[in-house]
Amino acid sequence: MVTPFNRKGDVDEGCFQENLRRYAEVGLSGVVVAGSTGEAPYLTARERLRLVEVARQMLRPPQLLIAGTGLESTRETLLLSREAAARGADALLVITPAYFKARMDSATLSAHFRAVADGARRPVILYHIPQFTGIRMDAATIGRLSHHPNIVGLKESSGDIVFVRSVLRRVRSGFRVLVGSAVILLEALRAGAVGAVLGQATFAPDLCVGIYEAFCQGRLSTARELLRRLLPLVSKIALPYGVSGIKAALDLCGYAGGVPRAPLAPLSRAARRAVAAALREVRAGLEF
Repeated sequence: MVTPFNRKGDVDEGCFQENLRRYAEVGLSGVVVAGSTGEAPYLTARERLRLVEVARQMLRPPQLLIAGTGLESTRETLLLSREAAARGADALLVITPAYFKARMDSATLSAHFRAVADGARRPVILYHIPQFTGIRMDAATIGRLSHHPNIVGLKESSGDIVFVRSVLRRVRSGFRVLVGSAVILLEALRAGAVGAVLGQATFAPDLCVGIYEAFCQGRLSTARELLRRLLPLVSKIALPYGVSGIKAALDLCGYAGGVPRAPLAPLSRAARRAVAAALREVRAGLEF
């Protein structure tokens, strides 16, 4: 989910709730709050926890509430994870610490994730997004961490299908791999991934769900066709414009996006027109 802000720059809980209401009708398996698309690095711990509280009031099983709780220090990550669990998060998405990236070797990262998983009261999902963090975990390390009883999955957002396959060969049975790149979605599902967390699902959730359901039902030609429709939303919105583009797309699709939090800048008029054009290309025959 994105984090909508009001004109004062504060979290707009009403808009956040309205997005949740609409998502509840689509068939999503759950939502992630305070992830990358939610501008987690720009949120205070209190804001992250409030988002968890609001989402918990509205989501009903079997939909899952996943909260981004990764911070730079192990201590602060564990404290935030415990608080998020107390407010109702079903699982915790923990990103790799990155500030002292030269020191984040396999042993250090393993110790960090094990300490968080040992002390957290909810299942932990590793979050690997090296294009943002500059930290690239190796598949063997993820494989070893998958045997921790409270580390249940991985959100793998590099977009590298070779790496995803390597991880899937090494993790324990039952460990859940989710991808964060629509480009490799079908390839990853065929390799053994169980789903995805996609920025495009914030404004085109029915299209994303349609791809997943078609795959699960064995309708691969339909899944491929729907993915073909989805990919321009990646190449023409998410990749060139990032969170700002995704938020603009939400506004244009009737959701609440709004402006990003500084230092991210809202889209220019020309860029907003480009986003609108990309949406028009995909919309024909689709309901979103």
